[in-house]
Amino acid sequence: MFINPFSSDTSYEERLFFWLRFSLLGCFVGHGFWGLVTKKGWLPFFEVFFIDSSTAIALMPLVGIMDIMVGIMAFVYPTRALLLWASFWTLFTAALRPSAGMGMSEFFERAGNFGVPLLFLGLYGASATSRQWFSKLKPLSDLTFSQGYFLECLMRLSLLSLLVGHGGLCVFMKHQVVARNLSILGITEVYGLQCFGLFEIALGLIACLKPRLSWVLPFVCVYKLTFELLFPVAGVPMDIFETIERMGDYIIPIILLQYYRSPYYQKGQTSSHSSSVYADKAYPFQH
Repeated sequence: MFINPFSSDTSYEERLFFWLRFSLLGCFVGHGFWGLVTKKGWLPFFEVFFIDSSTAIALMPLVGIMDIMVGIMAFVYPTRALLLWASFWTLFTAALRPSAGMGMSEFFERAGNFGVPLLFLGLYGASATSRQWFSKLKPLSDLTFSQGYFLECLMRLSLLSLLVGHGGLCVFMKHQVVARNLSILGITEVYGLQCFGLFEIALGLIACLKPRLSWVLPFVCVYKLTFELLFPVAGVPMDIFETIERMGDYIIPIILLQYYRSPYYQKGQTSSHSSSVYADKAYPFQH
């Protein structure tokens, strides 16, 4: 369970297993905290189902407890059944935002939340016996070519979605919370907010199309973590859980970077060069 992802003795498969679990832990614990404190910003999501505010506030702690339990279980005892729920729940909660009139950018910006459980479940396979659905998962013994292909494509698309979605909040929505956070950096005008959004959209395109450029993935990881740390700086200390909830935003570039440095990617590149037909099938995005 406790794997040191920074140790040279840790295998690639063990690192991947750790980052997937750690991302889910942060996402669900961070999200669950807001249920425990009955965040008023959740009320529009309950209104989608015609639930009044008093009932919603009573239900929020239950949702929060459930989220925190899922996060802890995903780290300590991950199963396919738990990952299926995590995939559904993160997609569902992301879809609630445009349903509540907050715009599609809010959905795409949450790709860091739903991209990781989808990857986790996809790598281990949804085709399993009833017993295997509830068996504890362990680090993969090997990464097949199709698994590597799936990992690369999903993580690149997730980076595109979360960066372009966040940029869309600035360009199209002029998002008040993002504007508040940027004010710490001296960006206070609408024009500056929109320019920042265009920068993020461009960064998302680069991260998706040219992730193998040496600076791209490390920069995205540090950039996203730095920006999300503005939450407790611009707001109140407990806003650190906003930073924690977005754990997938920082883990996805790490997962992709370590995959590119793994022998599996090198093996795939060698295989792709040996057959142009195979290469076209395997790597639709050329670096």
